[in-house]
Amino acid sequence: MSTSTLDNEIREFVLTTVIDEMNILLSRDGITDESPVTVGGLELDSLSLIELTLRLESRFGVEIPDTDIEPLASLTLGGLVAEVVGRGAKA
Repeated sequence: MSTSTLDNEIREFVLTTVIDEMNILLSRDGITDESPVTVGGLELDSLSLIELTLRLESRFGVEIPDTDIEPLASLTLGGLVAEVVGRGAKA
């Protein structure tokens, strides 16, 4: 699977998880790769970020240690996708 295909799959998983499963009220139309993971973007608080991280680990076979979760809050959606890919995500 090409990296861009994997990127798209991770991006879609994040958006579907946040909007449909975690019930965070967002419009997909307003979210881009430059949107922050927290305020003004995906609107994830610290507990929501932990939940999303656990789901990403389970779905894509990556390991994100607890000590690495807090720094994820400073990323954009595109940065989060790149981080998951960089940790060896598998489709």
